[in-house]
Amino acid sequence: MIAAEVASAYPMKTPRAEALPSIRVLLVLPTYFPESYGGGEQQARRFARVLVESGVSATILAPRLSHSTPKRSAIDGVPIHRLRLRAAPYLGGRHMLSFLSWCVQVVIWMLRRRDEFDVVHIIHARLHAVPAALTGALLRKPVLAKLGRGGRCFDLDVVREKKIIGRWASALIKRHVTAFIANSRQIAGDLERHGIGADRIHMIPNGIDLPRRPRREPSADGSRRFICLGRLDPEKCLEHMIDAFAALPADAKAQLTILGDGKCRVTLEEQAARLGLSGRVTFTGAVEDVFPFLREADFYLSTSVTEGMSNALLEAMSCGVVPIITDVSGASDVVEHERSGFLARSHAEYCGLLLRTLGLSEAERDEMARRAVQTVNARFSMESVATRQMRLYATLVGHCHPDRKAIGY
Repeated sequence: MIAAEVASAYPMKTPRAEALPSIRVLLVLPTYFPESYGGGEQQARRFARVLVESGVSATILAPRLSHSTPKRSAIDGVPIHRLRLRAAPYLGGRHMLSFLSWCVQVVIWMLRRRDEFDVVHIIHARLHAVPAALTGALLRKPVLAKLGRGGRCFDLDVVREKKIIGRWASALIKRHVTAFIANSRQIAGDLERHGIGADRIHMIPNGIDLPRRPRREPSADGSRRFICLGRLDPEKCLEHMIDAFAALPADAKAQLTILGDGKCRVTLEEQAARLGLSGRVTFTGAVEDVFPFLREADFYLSTSVTEGMSNALLEAMSCGVVPIITDVSGASDVVEHERSGFLARSHAEYCGLLLRTLGLSEAERDEMARRAVQTVNARFSMESVATRQMRLYATLVGHCHPDRKAIGY
């Protein structure tokens, strides 16, 4: 798809419109802060905050996996209700009892509070979406599901592969969800492959809070500063990134900072030490604010094999950090290859692109950075994304309740 087609899918930023305070949104998540800090949770937190700032009532319903996590709390002025479980509700398998407990608790919670919400907005269409979609349809309220990943780990494919209940659960989600939110062309195509009509697919990208000071701090010694941020989990394939970094010339002035934590951290640290990279690769761990680190970076790296639309990618580009990433779902919707970043389709190609960046002049890198910032500012601010989402809420509520005035967006 050419740049103009991508821009039409994700139009230019529009001013925030007048909100419709009577709309009340129930956001259903499979995990949430403080028990999980993934991209889906971060995106939901920002989105819910903007909804509240716009005058829309938002409530979050999520599991409570730890006794220390309160049953009720609020983050950024958004109330959170938690249902006690032993394991995340989307796992199934040996955790089937947690899924069944989630189903019962969600149905009871939604039926008891049926007059407290107008729209059900499910984050990711995994197994946890089943009771929310079914109950929302039973209550004749619009149900939205925002897909989490496209391609090899597409949400509905993952659900369908669950033993015994997979096909039933996938069919139920597809039948009872009113509208699906696709944040990439890959996900939109996956939905079409599952027989979802175009009238139920809405292209709305992820959004980020634009940095107040996006200007990059130049390197004092002329070295190339690479950065990676996100969960250190298997699907991120950071072992390939470290291998590619190790393949750079020994005398290359290059440093890699890895922000984040996860189950693969110890293994990755051992790999870096084994390859003699201890002085060139730094593991910083999870940080609250990534922007100070991004302002001191030149290139953003990602070797993930599955994404929806990467929040980390958008944050990096907003600071003028040029991306070098694998061409997975959402990547080509944001990055224009060799103009605002680089897209790799294989490990060998990724290694070549990493080496190529060492030969870029400062002017060439700065021009790519300028295009990256321009792309994010134009199409991916959280305010513009939330405005489009609120318009969809208003339309769906108006269709389900014709007597209500669905205006204001």
